[in-house]
Amino acid sequence: MRIGELARACDVNPKTIRYYEAFGLLPKAARAPSGHRTYSERDLRRLQFIRRAKQIGLPLASIRQITTYADTGSCQHLRPRLKEMIAAQLSEIEGRIKDFLALQRELRGHYRTLCEPQAPPRSSATCSCLDGPSQKTAILHGAALVKRPLRRKS
Repeated sequence: MRIGELARACDVNPKTIRYYEAFGLLPKAARAPSGHRTYSERDLRRLQFIRRAKQIGLPLASIRQITTYADTGSCQHLRPRLKEMIAAQLSEIEGRIKDFLALQRELRGHYRTLCEPQAPPRSSATCSCLDGPSQKTAILHGAALVKRPLRRKS
């Protein structure tokens, strides 16, 4: 199958497939006499495995470490490593949930303050809307709270 067919079968962009090849997640594709990339059922299964691993949040570098195990068709060697990766992912998610809950408490406090009648302005030159007790919440290690869709270049 050609790259477009593989991309449609796995619901990815063909550029993603090329990137995965360059990154070492997929083997270099065979080439037809015309120069087009050709992919096998094995490549399809590997890409489906990569997609499932990404859906549970595993980073590409970790996925690259385990893709060869996934190709064997046996879970014997894959299971222990995958178990470690998922445990690490769970720990990361639990930490992020804790951070989100702390941030939620802090935001609710600010919201309640903003819903109260406004006090007369102080003599200071800065806005005091966010003053008050702060939990000094680390906002997700620099990550955006709300993911906005990427703009497409025209």
